[in-house]
This record gives sequence, C-alpha cells and structure tokens, in this order.
Amino acid sequence: MKPDDRDKRPLSKGETERREEQRRQALLSRDEIEAEYKGITRRWLELAALGGNGPPMIRLSRRMIRYQRGAFEDWLDARTVSSTSETLGAA
Repeated sequence: MKPDDRDKRPLSKGETERREEQRRQALLSRDEIEAEYKGITRRWLELAALGGNGPPMIRLSRRMIRYQRGAFEDWLDARTVSSTSETLGAA
C-alpha cells in the first residue's frame, strides 16, 4: 500500500472520535477565530473579554489569550435563537 493510499481509507469510529476530540481541544488565538468564524472580529473578542460576556478563554500569559475550540463552539451554540425577541440565558 502506498503512503498516500492510507489517507483515502475510511476512518474507524474510534479514529474519527479521537480526531474530533483533538479538534475540540485545539487552542485558537483571536486572529484564528476571526479568520475561521466570519463575523467575529478580534476587536469584538477583546471587548467581550473586557466586559466578561464573551466566550470562555484561557490566559497563557499576561498578554496571551487562547480559546479552546470546543468551549468556543459550545458558547456559540448556547446563543442560537429562533427570533431576535428571544433573550439569552445567563452565560
């Protein structure tokens, strides 16, 4: 089997779950979130962090903030509404 043929095989359920867990554990910078999640800017994340109403974050140092992808996506999902008149629960 050629090395590139391994990439074409379907993944086992365990491998799929392992990769998804690794994806959810990944730490993202504000710039990476801005690039990947269109409409959420670095500035908005900074202001939300300052006001305490943004997604959960990890402070690695005084000036280095990261967001765990899974926690960030869970935070987004919790804010899904069907109408603009709906209010959000306590964050």
